[in-house]
Amino acid sequence: MRLRARTALLACLTALGTALIAAPSAQAAATTYYVDCSATTAGSGSSTSPLNTLVLVNALTLTAGDQVLFRRGTSCSGQLAPDATGTATVPVVIGAYGTGDLPAINADGAVNAVLLDDTPYTTVQDLELTADGDNTAYRRGVYVYAADAGTVSGITLQRLNIHDVRGIMPSATATTGDSGTGKYANATGGIVIEAQGTTTPTAFADTHILDNTIHSVDRQGIYTWSNWCRRPQLAAFWNTLCSAAWDASTGLLVQGNTLTDIGGDGIVVKGNDGALVQHNRLTGFNERSGSPNAGMWTANSIGSVFQYNETSGGNTTSDGMAYDVDHSTSGTVFQYNLSHDNAGGFFLLCPYDTPTADFTIRDNISVNDRTRGFQICDGELSDGRIYNNTIAIGSGLSPALVTESTSAALDVQFTNNLIRKTGSGTVSWKLSDSAFVIDHNAFYSVTAPSTATNSLTTAPGLTAPGVRDPAGYQLITGYPTIGGGTPITDNGGLDYFGNSVSATTANIGAYNGTGVTTPVLTDLFDTLSSSWTVTGTASVTADPSGDLGNSALLTGTSALTRPIGGTTPRRVSVRVRSDSTTPLTVEALNSSGTVVATGTLDETTADTWHLVTFTAPTTATQLRLRTPTPGTYYADDAYVQPVTG
Repeated sequence: MRLRARTALLACLTALGTALIAAPSAQAAATTYYVDCSATTAGSGSSTSPLNTLVLVNALTLTAGDQVLFRRGTSCSGQLAPDATGTATVPVVIGAYGTGDLPAINADGAVNAVLLDDTPYTTVQDLELTADGDNTAYRRGVYVYAADAGTVSGITLQRLNIHDVRGIMPSATATTGDSGTGKYANATGGIVIEAQGTTTPTAFADTHILDNTIHSVDRQGIYTWSNWCRRPQLAAFWNTLCSAAWDASTGLLVQGNTLTDIGGDGIVVKGNDGALVQHNRLTGFNERSGSPNAGMWTANSIGSVFQYNETSGGNTTSDGMAYDVDHSTSGTVFQYNLSHDNAGGFFLLCPYDTPTADFTIRDNISVNDRTRGFQICDGELSDGRIYNNTIAIGSGLSPALVTESTSAALDVQFTNNLIRKTGSGTVSWKLSDSAFVIDHNAFYSVTAPSTATNSLTTAPGLTAPGVRDPAGYQLITGYPTIGGGTPITDNGGLDYFGNSVSATTANIGAYNGTGVTTPVLTDLFDTLSSSWTVTGTASVTADPSGDLGNSALLTGTSALTRPIGGTTPRRVSVRVRSDSTTPLTVEALNSSGTVVATGTLDETTADTWHLVTFTAPTTATQLRLRTPTPGTYYADDAYVQPVTG
């Protein structure tokens, strides 16, 4: 069943005149339609006579190879709801033409900027989408929907800029009981994918969500749901939310997306088998929800893999963890992910009344996550493996490393993990289950529980603990964490850094390579070191995003310069931020003051931290942080490491 009213569209088509009627309902050959909503008159859809409203676009019947291209630098109002059916080899493509800014679609009071209702093999790309509101009605950037439609395959959403989507936002209270709003069916947010219906099992196959920018949306960033979700493994409370038997979506790929300022959850996978979520960056979630949300997580799914993601800035202790293996899941893997500065902590595990089974959390890095390392909700964990993770906890933080909130059995192997505490504060354990096995871990300035075996308590040898650059969590030559772990069967083959993992020896922590040399420079900018030469105005200030510690603040036309002695190539990394899309300039200079290397960014967003990395050649003797134009700029976590091998 279609959401849009076909009869109304057909009536509109009749009234549009011969210009539109000339466009056939089915194409013998692929057709490209051009759209320019700034045009004063409606055309036929050619490049010289473009369509000028979304109503005209929605009235087209698009088939394999057809394209609808919106003119860059223009804006359309309303909901784009194409009638589109492509093929696996020749999809329908909706995108942009011309030069300039992305063409914009403003929902302008409609629920969705883009609605894809049962549109197999359709690609939507290179558009700017908004759906503003007052948080009291449903709003979505893209809504991918199907009901009683069978399997809908081949939908791709890529290179979209989705922002200012202000959908329903719950504020959970004892009287309203509305914390589920937006968490199940009829969710709101940036990209929402839902399979619904009651008569024909419905699912999606090979949905790809690639390289999108999603910011300032409520409630969800990227979210999937299926009403076809009843199965024996399902937690009981979902039986009131699911009305149809299990029919999982397959082939979901969520890759290369940047999400910032998300009202609720960041990326959520539900009702899927074999989803892959990788190379995404989430900065700031649960910013406005007022109810439980996590960064990236999965529930009622099989075989989900989350890898090479970064999550930070979770703004709550009501959940608020970076990652979550939730209920009714099996075969979940979280590997090679970075988590830092999340108020709730690192990981959530929520089984409820059916076991969360066969999960693996390995080779991840957590920096300055607060409140909890691993929070276990009520319920049983079965065949869980948590190994070779590195957790660095800064001064002033006092998290519970493992919090057990259940009397059910916790069948978990906690092995080869490296936990390092520095400065004030203490790390506690709220764990009593003897089935939770703690073996061959490194605890530095952390008291291990009495059940722990083969623990290492000396300095672990991290290269630059405290920085948010993962390279700071390699191991320096000569420390006992190298080779100090126990081999893990089925260890994934690689560590966080791409090093091969042996079947016979193992390091402790997320780094399993050979030892590296001591870094030349590590500066967290909690104070302004006298090693920096200041030009113009520079000081330290509280981190503008709420991350732990301070940052360097440069205003006007200013620079910070300091020596980085050495005769070998050196890897340089600095976190930078500005109030514009122009980042702070990071340069290596030679002894004559000539620039010999400069860091660059592939993507910039104002008021967001970005990591600049580059290799300084042997001739480099100084590092300079410089404002490219007068303005307000920040720097943090300067780190210079000799390159070996």
